[in-house]
Amino acid sequence: MKWIRSKWFIGLIVVCVCAGGTYLYVTKGKKTKTAETKEVTVEVRKGNIRSSVSGTAQFEPKDTQTITATENANIKAIHLTRNQAVKAGDVLIELTSTQIENDLEDAKLTYEQLQKDLDSLQQQKGLMGVTAPISGKLTYANIDLGSTINKSTKIATIGDDSTLTVTLPFYVETASQLHKGDPVDLTVDGFLITKTGTIQAIASNPKTDGKGGKVVDVDITVKNDNSLDAGQNVQGSVVIGGQSVDSTAKAALQYAKVSTVLAGTTGNISTLPFKTGNTVKQGDMLATIVNDTLDDDILTKQKALERQQLAVQAAQDKVDALKITAPFDGVFSTDFVNKRNDILSAFRVGSKVTSGTQFGAVASFAKMQLPVQVDELDLPNIKVGMKAEIKVDSFPGRVFPAEVTQVSSVGTTTNGVTFYDVVLATENKDNVLKIGMTATGEILVQDKKDVLYIPPEALQLQRGKRVVSVKKEDGTVETEHEVKIGIRSATQIEITEGLQAGDKVVVPQAVRRQQNLSQDEINRLRQQFQQNGGGAGGFGGAGGGNFQGGAGGAGGAGGAGGGGNAVRINGGGGGGGGR
Repeated sequence: MKWIRSKWFIGLIVVCVCAGGTYLYVTKGKKTKTAETKEVTVEVRKGNIRSSVSGTAQFEPKDTQTITATENANIKAIHLTRNQAVKAGDVLIELTSTQIENDLEDAKLTYEQLQKDLDSLQQQKGLMGVTAPISGKLTYANIDLGSTINKSTKIATIGDDSTLTVTLPFYVETASQLHKGDPVDLTVDGFLITKTGTIQAIASNPKTDGKGGKVVDVDITVKNDNSLDAGQNVQGSVVIGGQSVDSTAKAALQYAKVSTVLAGTTGNISTLPFKTGNTVKQGDMLATIVNDTLDDDILTKQKALERQQLAVQAAQDKVDALKITAPFDGVFSTDFVNKRNDILSAFRVGSKVTSGTQFGAVASFAKMQLPVQVDELDLPNIKVGMKAEIKVDSFPGRVFPAEVTQVSSVGTTTNGVTFYDVVLATENKDNVLKIGMTATGEILVQDKKDVLYIPPEALQLQRGKRVVSVKKEDGTVETEHEVKIGIRSATQIEITEGLQAGDKVVVPQAVRRQQNLSQDEINRLRQQFQQNGGGAGGFGGAGGGNFQGGAGGAGGAGGAGGGGNAVRINGGGGGGGGR
């Protein structure tokens, strides 16, 4: 506990101050009664020393998060009460904002358009060579090498000449006796060539032939063995009742299938491998195109798309943040924000809230922390990760294992003594620890087994050396016997060199007297020690006084001279405080 540590520290101060030649003035100009001199000895022992630093404080939850409005918005729904257990991910409050939601939709639409533009550019890059979509006879459009083209520029047309078609008129009387699939002999005008075609369709509405007769169009297809070509005029002949009946007119053969080839990209024509009239096969390269800026255009569009993706994510995060969820398992309470009023009662569905508006907080009780105060002299020995133990007044006899999780770098000073906050964290497995419970945390600095030790009051500091007074077997006392020390606790100091188990050490009388000092005197001595002087005078003046002492000399700068009689404790009389 802190008071134990402070008590030990004050004891050490008095030993050090006394050893350095400081006078304790009782009353200016008056002599004190001679103190009874009764020798007290202690034995050097061997045992265990546990060096620790302790402090008392109240428990706090280790994890606490304030629940606030994330945006300027309206309340859509509230799923909370003033005090309520929650699970991680539970929806606590839902907000709504037309502006934020519209921003997300706009960002998505812009992203989709940029994606379409990029897809188009990448497609164009893949179309830098234009190929034949079908097999057939090629007819180039009006383009030349070096021509500048765009996506809709017509490169060529390809007619599938493997099958030709023609529409021939027959009198109604004849057509009425024809059926789909019937054969038709086609005679090429000007050539002694006859090919057999097949009826594909018969029109249902007759038309006039210009001579007063009624005719019906009949669609006919014919397979091409490379003896026919589109544009040739043919006449059809069918057999009706054993007699051959001709069509009333001739018509030109047409390609059954024609494909128009577009550039599909921008650039300039670099090659045209074929000529008009050539027969090409599906997949043949009809033209190649070059575009020096297309790669740069694609890169620019990709970067724009990446930026827009970030914009969409930012807008989505804002929309998601409108749904406020519990960060972890715990308890929601408005008391963490305002203990006097239920601030949650002020909010209704539809109410407007601004960003940062507090609704309460969620605290996790899975881990609790104890922020104890540590003396500045102990602080250098404390590190994050050190083990500690916590004892709770409400659970006597029970020890909660803990660990140092934070060490403050900014202290608070009270009565000239500076303290620093050190946070201890412990598991609250059975949920017995509550916020505000008083507990004492003990930080284990060192733990040594089977070492030599003496009580702190037996140690003195003289001229920068640590010494003790050793009582010899013959009864004489060896003063200023130098020793070396190790760790220390409130009641033990480890001796690493200079003594052996069983040695007897005399406790200085001045140290025993410090037990009778008032708290104000202890605080004043402590402050003087920390300030390296500040009240203790120089070494003794003229002889006189009690206990081998002399009257105090004039004080140094910063304090009035002591003067008068003084009680000397192993040193010369002191003057007023020096600076």
